[in-house]
Amino acid sequence: MKKLTYITALACSLLFNTSCVDLDQTPQSFITEGDYFNKMDLKGLQKAASGLYNDLWRENYGFNSRMQRFNVCADDITYRTAKPNNPLALYDRLSPNTAMNTADLDISWAIFYTVINNANKIINSVQLPSNEKEAQKFKEVVGEAYFLRGMSYLYVVRLFGDAPLILKEEDGTRNTPRTKVAEIYDKVIIPSLITATELLPSKSRSGFSSTPSKWAAKACLADAYMAMAGWPLMKGKETYQLAANTCKEIIDNAAAAGLNLTKKYADLWKEANKEQPNEILFALHHNAKLKTASNYGKSYYPSDFAPRAGWADYYGNEEFYKKYPEDERKAWNYMTEWNTKKGLVNYTESADKLPAISKYYDYNEGEPGKSAQANGITCIYRYAEVLLMYAEASTRATNSVSPEALKQLNEVQKRAQGYPSTPKLTNTTNPEEFLKAVSDERGWEFFAEMKRWFELVRLEKVSQVKADKWNGSIFQENKHYYFPIPYAQIEQTGWDNNMGY
Repeated sequence: MKKLTYITALACSLLFNTSCVDLDQTPQSFITEGDYFNKMDLKGLQKAASGLYNDLWRENYGFNSRMQRFNVCADDITYRTAKPNNPLALYDRLSPNTAMNTADLDISWAIFYTVINNANKIINSVQLPSNEKEAQKFKEVVGEAYFLRGMSYLYVVRLFGDAPLILKEEDGTRNTPRTKVAEIYDKVIIPSLITATELLPSKSRSGFSSTPSKWAAKACLADAYMAMAGWPLMKGKETYQLAANTCKEIIDNAAAAGLNLTKKYADLWKEANKEQPNEILFALHHNAKLKTASNYGKSYYPSDFAPRAGWADYYGNEEFYKKYPEDERKAWNYMTEWNTKKGLVNYTESADKLPAISKYYDYNEGEPGKSAQANGITCIYRYAEVLLMYAEASTRATNSVSPEALKQLNEVQKRAQGYPSTPKLTNTTNPEEFLKAVSDERGWEFFAEMKRWFELVRLEKVSQVKADKWNGSIFQENKHYYFPIPYAQIEQTGWDNNMGY
């Protein structure tokens, strides 16, 4: 039978190219024919696994770009209203569609199913050598494939809901149905991530966050449990307890694993520090010179920035900015005045009258605002998130605030304030007040890191934080938070799209 486009995936070829590029260069995807994997040595397997990260990056038009665009649905970032027919406006209005937002939908679907398909090739085809020590090294690399398969499916169900379950190549035909979200969690997301935690080493293959360690896999597993506990599955306390237990295991082993919060928040986002392994657990690593760039260049500079105007694809949401505490994070994350052709202006007097997102400015390739291409990392999991997931999950599981939960929230707060002698810390033991403090802290800590939308959906807070946009939106009218399945998939398969599309 003819394979679906979620495997050939809209210009993402099913014929993968073998790469001889080093890991740090994020090599191209791999080719699998006949007994290719049976004859593969460890170095070849490592290169094949490294191709999965390139699939996720997808020539700077994949994860790094698309997840930020979807996050305009949330309340921490926004878009430039002056740009005519800006498709990001539909996200801000909580009413995406298959016409204006087609590139985001097509590419996101493509990158995740390309990763899934390629990860399946490794998982299903690799033959372990008879030598026990060598076999262990093979297993560690296969663990990367399990991790990326589980993580990719986690994003698929968050974005699109029910989706085709592909665990082997023959699963992908025109007749393959969409599988229910709960079944995808049970059959592939949780099992894949648990297997990844068992196979991956304590220290990642690269030695830093460009490849996952077992602790990165556990962070992703905890994230999956958190997602299951909230909307749409609403599994509640027992699943929050699983998330808390998983985070606690990371915290208890943090010293031995070399995990801790970077002393200064700003240092997390500096090009010179991006390979430090203490806080960032997993990220896409970018290098403009090696043609594996990020989109942190002109997209984040204001439209009237001088001497080089930016594209101003994203700004900080002003209401969110005003609520942000006056701490070291805010000072790093926002640019509120800049040079224009008319001189220095405050954002309130600028062309778009919005604060700029300066979080990623140290990643520039060359002069500020000069190039669309940038260096840096796209951070996916950090140790700070483990601390805040634990604080929330343990509280929701027990309906009580433990000293340990308070401690982990306070650790993040102290770093945000620069470790002053008398920090302003949350000390309430009222569960409702504490959970609000944790949610607020997550919003500030992970500002513009492409996470806010998923939290608002999980907790069903979209209607609260964007009340004016919620009324009459597609999400409200159709009682879900899913984006549309790409039109090409619907056309080929005959599936019903998500309601409202």
